[in-house]
Amino acid sequence: MTHLEAHPDPRQLLEAFEAFTAASEHLQARYEALQVQLGQLQGELQTVLEAVPFAIWVLGEDGSLRFTNRPQGLDGRFLQGPMPWEPGSPGGQRRFKTAEGREQIFEEERRSAPHGGAIVTLRDVTEAVFRAQQATREDRLAAMGRMAAELAHEIRNPLGSLALFSGMLVEDLQEQEGPLELARKMQEGVGRLNRVVGNTLAFSRDLQPKRVAIPLRAFWEEALRNATLAEGVPWDNQIPEAATWEGDSDLLRQVAQNLLQNANRALEDIEHPRLTLAAFEEPLEGRHCWHLTLMDNGCGIPAETLSRVFDPFFSTFGGGTGLGLAVCHRIVVAHDGLLFIESQVGRGTTVHLRLAAATLP
Repeated sequence: MTHLEAHPDPRQLLEAFEAFTAASEHLQARYEALQVQLGQLQGELQTVLEAVPFAIWVLGEDGSLRFTNRPQGLDGRFLQGPMPWEPGSPGGQRRFKTAEGREQIFEEERRSAPHGGAIVTLRDVTEAVFRAQQATREDRLAAMGRMAAELAHEIRNPLGSLALFSGMLVEDLQEQEGPLELARKMQEGVGRLNRVVGNTLAFSRDLQPKRVAIPLRAFWEEALRNATLAEGVPWDNQIPEAATWEGDSDLLRQVAQNLLQNANRALEDIEHPRLTLAAFEEPLEGRHCWHLTLMDNGCGIPAETLSRVFDPFFSTFGGGTGLGLAVCHRIVVAHDGLLFIESQVGRGTTVHLRLAAATLP
């Protein structure tokens, strides 16, 4: 019996081929559309990652760099330890110095990547850290101020009587040289006490700044001329002409006088003393600010002392009342500003002052 082989119908083959071709073209079109969409999503993701306010590094298991939104790296150096993407990076809060010499604080966090390696993020927490420190300091100073004000009021009345009687005693002893000298020393001591009480009351009083536009370069140039700096202490005023503050010029003049007086004392016995003022623009939460730095190359402040320099009645210089920086702090806080100090023994001190900018007429 002969079996006839079945031959496929050419029309069916043609239809199947045409259907396959149409399906292939449809899949190709879908693939190309998905490729375009993927490219757009990658571009958008790259834009988002470049715009986020923190740096990201994705590292392979061997430590190689697979991705970063900061391909240009970081313009500066960490004061301790290697860069975040390098082996041995310590993580946590880290101090960083920019190429311009500004110091910042970063929070470094390292997480394991889903498919091996690590994801390292770096956030600038400078503002948050300094604001938290200032808030804590202000709470402590406010409590100390209230206590100091109560004590000052209690002391003021008997001190006034002492001042009156010591003055009368000096008048009565004009012809007696020995007793007169003792009476004058007593009068001087009462005068010093009276100044401390006056400064204490000034420190504890409520401050209501009368805000005006202050051109910074001229303001600090005048403050420098009136500061009676020690002979041979040159200053370099690098503040831009455009820099301004919105603040109470009388209150801020007190701040300038106290800071320059401290700098002058720190520069005593320094072979080549130097005092430099600079300022740069710093946008903050929609506000336009000017950040001023006052730098000296004086004796510096030990780390264990630096945390106490804003405490009332604490002084690193003999003969002072210890209220200068405490008053400066209260004035700056009343202006919604920021004040902090960096210092190294034997290398000098930098005072940072930031206040909102004003528009000059």
